[in-house]
Amino acid sequence: MRLSSKISLRFLVYFVVFYAVLFLVTFGMFAYIIFDLLSKEAISDIRALEAFEIESDIAKQPDGSYAFSEDFIKLAKQNSGHLYLVDQAGEVLATTEQEILSIEWVAIQKQDHAVWELTDQLFLLFIENQPVDLLLGKLYINNKIQMNDELEKEFSSVDAAVEIYNQDGIREEILYGDVYKALSSMEIVTNSQDYFERKEITAFQTMENGKVLVVRMPNTNYHPFEPALIDTMKKLVFSILAFHLFLFIFTILFSIWIGYRFGRPLLYFLHRIEKLSVKDYDPPNDKKLRSPKSGRFKRKYRIYEEVDKSLARLANTLKSNEEKIIKTEKLREDWITGLSHDLKTPLSSIYGYSIMLSSNEYTWTPIEVQRFAKTMQEKSIYMNALIEDLTYTYQLKNDAIQLNKEKLNLFDFLRSYVYACDWNDIQEPIGNKDITVYLDAKLFERVLDNLVGNAVKHTPKGTKVHLEIYEKDSLACLVIRDEGPGIPKVALDNLFNRYYRGTNTTSEISGTGLGLAISKQLIEAHNGTILVESSKIGTLVTVTFPIE
Repeated sequence: MRLSSKISLRFLVYFVVFYAVLFLVTFGMFAYIIFDLLSKEAISDIRALEAFEIESDIAKQPDGSYAFSEDFIKLAKQNSGHLYLVDQAGEVLATTEQEILSIEWVAIQKQDHAVWELTDQLFLLFIENQPVDLLLGKLYINNKIQMNDELEKEFSSVDAAVEIYNQDGIREEILYGDVYKALSSMEIVTNSQDYFERKEITAFQTMENGKVLVVRMPNTNYHPFEPALIDTMKKLVFSILAFHLFLFIFTILFSIWIGYRFGRPLLYFLHRIEKLSVKDYDPPNDKKLRSPKSGRFKRKYRIYEEVDKSLARLANTLKSNEEKIIKTEKLREDWITGLSHDLKTPLSSIYGYSIMLSSNEYTWTPIEVQRFAKTMQEKSIYMNALIEDLTYTYQLKNDAIQLNKEKLNLFDFLRSYVYACDWNDIQEPIGNKDITVYLDAKLFERVLDNLVGNAVKHTPKGTKVHLEIYEKDSLACLVIRDEGPGIPKVALDNLFNRYYRGTNTTSEISGTGLGLAISKQLIEAHNGTILVESSKIGTLVTVTFPIE
């Protein structure tokens, strides 16, 4: 997988995690709100139920009797009343009272009640028995107010109050209880309606004198809808604000975390590039990125291993190039020193002989003059050859030499070369006589002059030089082998280096020291290769060319 795909996948995973956390927090917030709503004891108004909703809470028993469900009984108690299941004849079949009694229809008419017609010609009655009505019934008996100690205790236990209002609806007297805000006429009449919405419930009785006796008490089943809704809305708004605060903090922390995960490797790579710019090729020692044991990037940063390996290869390449440059510069300096010496030595000879010839203090014989002139000529020829070889090797390097290739029988070409050369120690070629190659005959002859010439010049007189031709892997192979003492390792390592010179002009061996470098360049210009192997029993030079 490419680095771009890996990073894209990593970002995708991060944001999936980010979304998952937000989803869980959102789900938890709404779950809390729903749980809070459900945990509150919700009381329904039994009068608002429909007949089909009630039938499932009434079950017929195997013995033919009827029974109410526990939830339905609890709902009736919460609504401060009792349930009666009756037939058409008015017989009570089931009730929430302690015992089944006959219904007094006159009493029913005086109380708040609700009736549902059910299937099987049954009827369900809910008769409300508010505690305030019971207190009023105990207080006003036989058209008289009868308060006693026991009744006072009962009134006190429920914080009830007894008040008298005149015919104009104005409170005249508080007979018992705390002082509450006076009620208006309409509040006295309607305060028993909307039972769960009232903080206070009342019961009243018109006395013989025309005044109104009022009993009032706090509603223990006060569950207004609006405050509950407001409380829920407050919690919802608070939850939304808390969620956005969490989202804000989580986004900042998550962004910092992602920036750290992606930024730290980038800083590491920038630091490494800075070190490379000052030729420091060792990687930075960052223990937070790398494992101390394996040295590899830690698993969470392993996505960047490809970049790290690329930088490591770049560091190795730069280090290798720097070493090559240093080595090349040293060889260049050595070559310049050697070249200066190679030029200075013949120039010194030429300059010295010219001084001697121009001097008036001596009279030179014709033979001496001729000897001086010949030496000057040889030194000039050597200098010219050195400059030409140097120019030629740079032309080869820049592909400025045009090759005139022609089809040659390699065996016949070598045999003709051996017959034409002046070296007596070269043996006739052996091997495959049918190999043909495309070569520039003139330039290849120069290659042979250098390779065979070196084999002759650098071995003792009488050492044989052998030539062999064979084919291998569709390549024409030419082997030049001598039986000399071999080439020293230092010289072998720098054999084809233009900036290395093993001899100088003071040596009896002629040449410019660039012959092997030129030979290698000419062979490579023919798409060939050259390999030199040497030991104490001789030197083996293998040249290969493609067979065309």
